[in-house]
Amino acid sequence: MENWISDFKGSLATQPLRDEHKKTYEILNGFNNGKVKDEEFIFHIEFLLEHHFKIEEEILFPEFEPYLKEYLPFMEPIKMVLAEHNGVRNLFRKFKEFKERKYLIEISNLLSQHIYKEENGLFQQIDKFLPEDKKNQIFFRITHGQREK
Repeated sequence: MENWISDFKGSLATQPLRDEHKKTYEILNGFNNGKVKDEEFIFHIEFLLEHHFKIEEEILFPEFEPYLKEYLPFMEPIKMVLAEHNGVRNLFRKFKEFKERKYLIEISNLLSQHIYKEENGLFQQIDKFLPEDKKNQIFFRITHGQREK
């Protein structure tokens, strides 16, 4: 994988997730280069599904949605990344059912594209348009495990 990702730096609202993106990117590189075992990659996919995606879906995106609507007349950036979350979920279900490594490779490819889109698109919009007080609230909720407002 080439190094096309941003520097993984953002606002309080996105930084915890960007840190996880950086770790995921490192694991993806290792998996694709044969330096990360399948078991470690599987463990990380489970982390993404159970933790990372949920934070985005339950905290970050709902908080940002009203501001995105202000600047874009459509919700495509959020819809696109949510569809990718579902794509990873579906591929992982297939992997668990059929135990075929090809699904892990597909997940790796999808996650690479997904991280790129979030880092270089959606998260930049969030950092630019979300008010500072909302960024602070999101950071607090993420770091203190509060899914509900």
